[in-house]
Amino acid sequence: MSGRATPLALSILAVSAWATSLAVLLARAELLLVALPGVLVLGALARRAAPPGCAVAHRVSADRLFEGDALTVTVTVQARTAVPLVELVGPRPAGTEVRAGRHRAVMTLRAGQSVEWRYELVFPRRGVHQVEAVGVRLRDRLGLRAWERRHVAPLAVRVFPRAVALRTLPRPAHAEASVGDHLSPALGEGIEPGDVRQFAPGDRIRHVNWRASLRLGQLYVTQRHRERSADVVLMLDTLAEVGAPPHTTLDLGVRAAASLATAYLARKDRVGLVTYGGVMSWVRPGSGAVQYERLADGLLRAEVVFTYVAKDLARVPPRVLSSRALVIAITPLLDPRFARAVLDLAARGFDLAVLVVSPVAVTRALVDGARLETLATRLWALERRADLAALRRQGLVVMDWQPPEPLEAALVRARRRRVRLASAG
Repeated sequence: MSGRATPLALSILAVSAWATSLAVLLARAELLLVALPGVLVLGALARRAAPPGCAVAHRVSADRLFEGDALTVTVTVQARTAVPLVELVGPRPAGTEVRAGRHRAVMTLRAGQSVEWRYELVFPRRGVHQVEAVGVRLRDRLGLRAWERRHVAPLAVRVFPRAVALRTLPRPAHAEASVGDHLSPALGEGIEPGDVRQFAPGDRIRHVNWRASLRLGQLYVTQRHRERSADVVLMLDTLAEVGAPPHTTLDLGVRAAASLATAYLARKDRVGLVTYGGVMSWVRPGSGAVQYERLADGLLRAEVVFTYVAKDLARVPPRVLSSRALVIAITPLLDPRFARAVLDLAARGFDLAVLVVSPVAVTRALVDGARLETLATRLWALERRADLAALRRQGLVVMDWQPPEPLEAALVRARRRRVRLASAG
């Protein structure tokens, strides 16, 4: 703990020094009376004084949150000796907001007294936030000396992206052998009815279609489609972003990836993650609640890292990026290197869908609506419409998401477009 003289003590010393100098120069003895408090202050500061005994501890109500949730920070102060004045500054990570209470406190404590002080923080953006340091400043009874220290405890709060419920999802072209919610072309045990055929030895009675059997005069059975799972890999573009936190294109893409991962995992699919940017990382496809923890951990750490080097997806192991997996690329299409990587996957025969987070909509929310800026965003929107058309001409499924519209709207719009194209063909 470091001790120092307070501004009050320095001010008294300065006044005393000026008074002593004027008393000598002007030969005025009464000015020495003005300098007398400064002499007393010097005497008090010359004595070595022990700081007041005070123990500080803090804790948090949770170490895992979702974006927008509140966290309660509790600071406990225990006085071993009388504390004339203690100032506390609680931890407040950058970007957080104080919802209730105050993260600063001033109090006086008696010997043996214990006080708890609470306040609430709101975390609007994902990430790993350190809530570890409490600033402590103690003062003596006269306010002439202060001691400062930092109470540090290793407390980290992981804030995960908030997912929204999705009912419409891109449908994988390939199914795996494990049981899931996707209909397989193969017939067997399942719920959804498929073909109707004549009864054969070995068929189960519960599969008999009694309506068809009574109408045709002989036994018929209903065959059903098998329900299988699929592999889904979310490929997140971390090459560039626009917008202001917590509503940048990367933040929106991370929330979209979390929503898609939650929906596919609920359907018993295996979901993986590839972050494509200056630092490329991946999470091997898996299923279950533990897999969501792995995916969320990878998403909350996703950041833009500038690089001139174009990453090669061939570095991703085949067990992560399987040729039978549905790859959903999430991108604002700001860097042409990501578009080239997407086209490379399409040329290699991957089942691919592209979710485009519109940077035009994000940027338009930041500008003040000036005429020139409106014209620039309109021209930018036309250029991006041409880029999306070029991707669609390559046979890719492109979902154009225009925040703040719901993500579900972009998925439904893309499905309707595919239905129209199929009917026209």
